[in-house]
Amino acid sequence: MGINMDLIHEVNRETERAIAKWGEIDKDPHEMLNGVTEELLEVLLAVVHAVNHREGSARVHEEIVHAIGVLARLDEMAGN
Repeated sequence: MGINMDLIHEVNRETERAIAKWGEIDKDPHEMLNGVTEELLEVLLAVVHAVNHREGSARVHEEIVHAIGVLARLDEMAGN
């Protein structure tokens, strides 16, 4: 099982959007780590909310895309 190409494209679009909005954060690894933490917590909250309110997975997917985008940028910052 590999990563779905649609997911990769979504993450790339989200990354472009986030850099346009929050580009300065990408220069500070500490702020980027805070961003990762925030996004992971948002994934957890989206899952809990979806379960509690019997909602679909669209919001969860959106937050996962955000988290992957921030993690990929942090990975680039780390030199990988």
